[in-house]
Amino acid sequence: MRLPYPGGMTNRSSLHGVFDRYMRDLNLCPPLTPAEERTLALRMLRLRTRLSILLRQRQDAERPAAPDGAPGGADVPFPPSADELPFAQLEARVDSLMRAAADCRDARLQAAARRARALFAALDLARSTFVRRNLRLTFHFARRVAGRATPLADLVQAGNVGLLEAVDRFDPRRGTRFSTYAVMYITRSVFRTMPRMSQAVHVPEYQRRLKSRLGQSRRSLAQEMGRAPTLAETAARAHVQEEQARKALETRLTILELDAPVPGAEKGTLGDTLVGDDALSVQRRLIADDLQRLLHHLLPRLDARSREVLRLRYGLGGTRPHTLMECGTALDLSRERIRQIEAAAIALLRDRARRLAASAAAPRRAMPA
Repeated sequence: MRLPYPGGMTNRSSLHGVFDRYMRDLNLCPPLTPAEERTLALRMLRLRTRLSILLRQRQDAERPAAPDGAPGGADVPFPPSADELPFAQLEARVDSLMRAAADCRDARLQAAARRARALFAALDLARSTFVRRNLRLTFHFARRVAGRATPLADLVQAGNVGLLEAVDRFDPRRGTRFSTYAVMYITRSVFRTMPRMSQAVHVPEYQRRLKSRLGQSRRSLAQEMGRAPTLAETAARAHVQEEQARKALETRLTILELDAPVPGAEKGTLGDTLVGDDALSVQRRLIADDLQRLLHHLLPRLDARSREVLRLRYGLGGTRPHTLMECGTALDLSRERIRQIEAAAIALLRDRARRLAASAAAPRRAMPA
């Protein structure tokens, strides 16, 4: 059975899009029969088990020996076996074994690495086949929840993430069809993605769940007590701290458009009030002018070499800033000596600037009559 194109994508003249090619490839992958599904799933399970035994043997061989008087190496923590790891971590462990075998001349380690590579290649092929033949599950579920703020392509992508997790966790010996087992992972992945994709500003998942739980607690308390509950009552019902509930409820996402009018003004938009990157505010210009005058007042009090070092290092007088090596080459000094002169000059300028500020702030004595 060929999958029909969803609404808005029935125009066959636009078959150059990514999602259109995905749909065409999806029609070329028929679903697995119950017998094929069980056979392929059992093959993946056997390959993971054999790979787990191989990697565990290498871990036991590399386990550090227990010191004298210690209870033994059984208490040394080790990573979980390969059949308990996600596929990405399993691939990383096989790659680590391959690199270790390439860096040494141990024949047994090289043989184990070749065996692990062959087992992982077979597992990767079986897993890819199993995933491709079950991609229709995510499409059927995404099509049912489509039509909201999240595009269909994003829903399918999120469902495929849950499908990959279900493939890695599926055990055919439990007597459950994969479609029944995978629908929980696909549903969870899709409904976690929908709020993130429909909002202009990303809100962390835990924060969204906390606000939803506080809202449900507030509504239930209002129905029970006949009045608006307090913050402490809402936090106690949601089993969270009062301060945490206050921060979550006070968080509001307000989206402002640049074309929106300025509140209280007859003309102009919010975009007109923004300052460009190359523009300085009046306060920053005044501060920069004061610093420039203060620098011109203090620099002549330094010796000639200190002034030259500061001029080269910070690009004073219109020159570009120079590195310590460039300053040392120009003044025939080492980089460390340039750094020392720079630090001493800056400390002297700071001290004199503090003195000028203190003298300006001191009250003047009254002149005698």
